[in-house]
Amino acid sequence: MTVVHSIPCDGSEVSVRLTPDRTYQVNIQALVNPLGTGNVLETFAEAETAVQAAELFCELHQSAKERGYHLEEGFFVKADRRSFHVGRLLREGTKPDELVALMEH
Repeated sequence: MTVVHSIPCDGSEVSVRLTPDRTYQVNIQALVNPLGTGNVLETFAEAETAVQAAELFCELHQSAKERGYHLEEGFFVKADRRSFHVGRLLREGTKPDELVALMEH
């Protein structure tokens, strides 16, 4: 897979990778384990959409983390609270303030 975009994000690297079937995966990988394969957050048909989603993920992750959530198997989770599917948030273009409002309900 070819990396077409990469940004640091809170101790991890978020990248957009072109797959053999010509889709674009938004992937997160811990910087402390550079030999790992990371985790796919979502797949998109267009590179531009995937790059925007990668950038958005870092903003959403920061907002979630500030409210005590963490990323676990593709979801923002917090004990005794509703969890949020990251792929869905990215596909819907959920803004950080919108996520905060959802988390506070």
